[in-house]
Amino acid sequence: HPAPPLLSIHRSQTTAVSPPLVPLPSRWWLLLWGVLQACPTQGFVLLAQQHPQQFSSPGYPEPYLKGQESALDIQAPEGFAVRLVFQDFDLEPSQDCEGDSVTISANGKDLSRLCGQQGSPLGSCPSPREFVSSGRRLHLTFRTRSTLENKSAHLHRGFLAVYQAVDLDECASQRDFSEDNPQPQCQHLCHNYIGGYFCSCLPGYELQKDKHSCRAECSNRLFTEPSGFISSLEYPQPYPPDLRCNYSIRVERGLTLHLKFLEPFEIDDHQQVHCPYDQLQIYASGKNLGEFCGTQKPPDLDTRSNAVDLLFFTDESGDSRGWKLHYTTEIIKCPQPKTLDEFTIIQDLQPQYQFRDYFIVSCKEGYQLVEGNKALPSFTAVCQDDGTWHRAMPRCKIKDCGQPRSLPNGDFHYTTAKGVNTYQAGIQYHCHEPYYKMHTRAGVSESTRGMYTCTAQGIWKNEQEGEKIPRCLPVCGKPVHPVEQKQRIIGGQKAKLGNFPWQALTSIHGRGGGALLGDRWILTAAHTLNPKGHNAQNNVSQNVFLGHTNVEEIMKLTNHPVRRVIIHPDYRQDEAHNFDGDIALLELENSVTLGPNLLPICLPDNETFYDKGLMGYVSGFGIMEERIADDLRFVRLPVAKREACERWLREKNRPDVFSQNMFCAGDQMGSAKKSGKLHLATYLPRPLSYPGGGGWGVGSLQS
Repeated sequence: HPAPPLLSIHRSQTTAVSPPLVPLPSRWWLLLWGVLQACPTQGFVLLAQQHPQQFSSPGYPEPYLKGQESALDIQAPEGFAVRLVFQDFDLEPSQDCEGDSVTISANGKDLSRLCGQQGSPLGSCPSPREFVSSGRRLHLTFRTRSTLENKSAHLHRGFLAVYQAVDLDECASQRDFSEDNPQPQCQHLCHNYIGGYFCSCLPGYELQKDKHSCRAECSNRLFTEPSGFISSLEYPQPYPPDLRCNYSIRVERGLTLHLKFLEPFEIDDHQQVHCPYDQLQIYASGKNLGEFCGTQKPPDLDTRSNAVDLLFFTDESGDSRGWKLHYTTEIIKCPQPKTLDEFTIIQDLQPQYQFRDYFIVSCKEGYQLVEGNKALPSFTAVCQDDGTWHRAMPRCKIKDCGQPRSLPNGDFHYTTAKGVNTYQAGIQYHCHEPYYKMHTRAGVSESTRGMYTCTAQGIWKNEQEGEKIPRCLPVCGKPVHPVEQKQRIIGGQKAKLGNFPWQALTSIHGRGGGALLGDRWILTAAHTLNPKGHNAQNNVSQNVFLGHTNVEEIMKLTNHPVRRVIIHPDYRQDEAHNFDGDIALLELENSVTLGPNLLPICLPDNETFYDKGLMGYVSGFGIMEERIADDLRFVRLPVAKREACERWLREKNRPDVFSQNMFCAGDQMGSAKKSGKLHLATYLPRPLSYPGGGGWGVGSLQS
């Protein structure tokens, strides 16, 4: 008859377990009993789960049999431990549990041997009743001693226990509990989680491929906080050998880093050679701030940079404790701006300037901002992130108005220092008198006429005229050498140089005359351009001479080219006896320069000029005794009464037109012979004026 099993698995009938336990199927009971019966001393493996399960001694709660031994392994999943709780324990007590016992072991070592019951003087009853494996497995051995004594007097129930898988705290022992291949402990830090654990390293170290050991690694440490602490590895313990550390601090633009080293400061050194073994190098924005070693800590460093690198190199030996620093930041400041001259003004100067602050510069009145050789309309400088101003301070240069504009037919002189054209310099324009007279707009006072000052805007200005310079207009009808003789001479007389400075000699369809108006117009008779009885011709040479009374001499002077010809629209070339509108204008290509022998004549008004008896002059290069005159000649004539001329024309049956645009000059003592080469001028006690164009006449006077 087979012996009953020494261990059995079942749900407890007397003790509640939470959560509820699921009983094994009946065929599992049969299999378990069969295995234990066939191999009563062989082990059996129970797989622990996270919910509790029960097992007990054979026949529990009935008394167990004597003289039996059986073993049981309880195994948890990877990363878990086995938790064992005895709910009921009743074994025969003995000294040191030499008799009946339950032995709990793990990794080949006995953890506890149990026997007896609660309150028995012998044995070792579980107290506390909970056991947790340090690895994945627990091994239980249940032994009962054979006896020849009366068994009925010594009946014991055995035990009832609960087991389950609980999270294993691998970090408590720092061992991998594989019996065949124990793993090393985490070298630095161990982190437990449900079902497992992992190792990590201290700052400056790197976890190796075995996932347990750490190696110093500080080749690329980055710090971006505005303040913090940095130290060598293991500080204040000796630092590891063979280090190649790079600690980089990078903060925002516009901040500057301050470094303060703490005590102790120890880096291997040599008495005769500077830092031959280990050294700490400090760089700010690529600039080397120094190499340090020994026991004297570096001074506090204001790097004036937002980028600092600390390079720490060590050799294979040494036991120095290393270093530690505290870094802080503050917003970077720029130097106080200073002017380069007394004329520069810094607007709203502040006691301190920092990153992104700016200042504005201007100049005192009359001065110009200059950067190098370039004039600036304005200037602003901004404090940069490196503590410098983004532009250098400019200078203020006195405004220069430049050379004053030249005045046609005039000039200027300085009322201040000659040749100085800077702020507040003064000039006085004047015309070439008596040939030109200054013309300004109405209302300009005589005291300021032609006076210009170099203003703060760098331009020459007159108080009333502004930037516009005056004009020098020709003075008309005022010969420098006027005619002296006033009585009339029969046949006329030769003019002196300067008597008629406006007189022009034209050579178009023959010799003709004209008068200068202004400085570039010639007033002449239309029939000198389009003669009566001739067809109009194009491309006829037009020559104009000015400035002399002798024909030969005047033609030696410059021929003034004609730019444009304007003929009065009332002129009729095909009407031989009609000289109405016999007026033409010649515009010269260039203005002429006036002088004593070249001045313009004035144009008269429409009324008072033609009063009867008013004396005038007729001048021209005409015919003298059937010969062409070599010199300019003139004759003095009075204005005649219009009615007398009209009556005379009727009496003589003359077909000549005498329109309202004409007047009559002369008297019964003489008159002008009809000739397109004579012109009428009138002498008045004011500037001489030119009353008309071509003239015609009757009588015996030839001049």
